[in-house]
Amino acid sequence: MSKTIILFLVVFPLASVNCYLFRTPNEFQEDKNKIEWCVDYKLEWDDFKGVPDTINTNLVVAITASKIKITNNKLENGLPKIEVRSFFIKERSWTIVNDEYTLLHEQLHFDICEVFTRKIRKSFDSLNVNGIKDIKVYQEMYNKLVDKSNDYDKLYDSEVYFNEEKQKQWSLKITKELEELKAYEIECN
Repeated sequence: MSKTIILFLVVFPLASVNCYLFRTPNEFQEDKNKIEWCVDYKLEWDDFKGVPDTINTNLVVAITASKIKITNNKLENGLPKIEVRSFFIKERSWTIVNDEYTLLHEQLHFDICEVFTRKIRKSFDSLNVNGIKDIKVYQEMYNKLVDKSNDYDKLYDSEVYFNEEKQKQWSLKITKELEELKAYEIECN
């Protein structure tokens, strides 16, 4: 029943994101190689612990790997209650630069992951309100939104590629989306 979704974007020189679906919460809880998305924490270059792949990623100067992860699931009154969180993966994220502009770009990839994590939470809440008990419906919604997250990351990279003005526009756009979905923000562990 477990399904893994992996999409690694290595198209543009600034960044890429991985989003995965795992069905075993205990496997990830013990992993010290992650940073949970928190409103009060911004990525630092020291968080990027991966080994740069300069052979297969021509022109890429940094990679951000993040996961949208189901961290808990249970049934309450027959309805699935599914907890979803977003994480930055240190050992799969790397950089060959140390500039502020690129770090802000990478942070926005992580923020996009959180936007879609909140959209998943909102969708799950809606399914609960409508009394949907079939876990397959939740799984399909999850898969659909993870795919959209990956597409959104590609669009982000394609639009901001060497364009500081577009980078600023995207930053404002993602900040606005996070604010619009604030009701679906949860406290960090």
